[in-house]
Amino acid sequence: MTETRVYPDRGSLAAGLAEQVAAELNKAIRKRGRATLAVPGGETPRAFLSELSLQNVEWDCVSVILTDEHFVPEASGHSNGRQVRTLLLQNLAAEAQFHPFYHEVSEPEDALPLIATDLHEILPIDVCILGMGTDTRVAALLPNSDQLEEALGLWAPTVMVVRDHEDGEPRFTLTAPVLERARKAHVLIVGEEKKVTLREAQKVGLVEDAPVRVILNRARATTIHYAD
Repeated sequence: MTETRVYPDRGSLAAGLAEQVAAELNKAIRKRGRATLAVPGGETPRAFLSELSLQNVEWDCVSVILTDEHFVPEASGHSNGRQVRTLLLQNLAAEAQFHPFYHEVSEPEDALPLIATDLHEILPIDVCILGMGTDTRVAALLPNSDQLEEALGLWAPTVMVVRDHEDGEPRFTLTAPVLERARKAHVLIVGEEKKVTLREAQKVGLVEDAPVRVILNRARATTIHYAD
């Protein structure tokens, strides 16, 4: 089940979503004492992350994780963790606890047990924010990855390493079961191209053909936030 909210511009989207997420985090904290927030990387959520850092939340009770990450240290410009630290973990949100996926290990697969142990006590996700690629990916559930079928499976581990056929780059991703169990889920869509892509994905079809269907077709409600 999905609900769509349309905003007059991207600034309004960032501000409106930040207010809603803050309210959902505070509600989760009141109910359970803590809250877990999952956020994506990329260009689309940058303004939202900055707006969220200014929201009045009990940030010392919030654990922040990524939906996906590159196998690069935070010094790299490709690091989603770096974006979280520079945009979200500032201002009022500086007291939040961040759980990065990157570890200094030889191979990305070597980090998986460390990540799984770190996330064990803070799942399920209370509020999950996702972007969507023009290829319908969410997190790093890549349509052209050999690991997609496993990552979509009912018994998939919490986090997996997937590789894109185009560049071979390893990426960490939360798997479908983790995303499906998020208590609240929001998808950020900006621009006409992604709006058309989303409209096609909302038609009946296989999740393997459009991984965003993981979050669109889940039993819990998902809110889509759109601006041109």
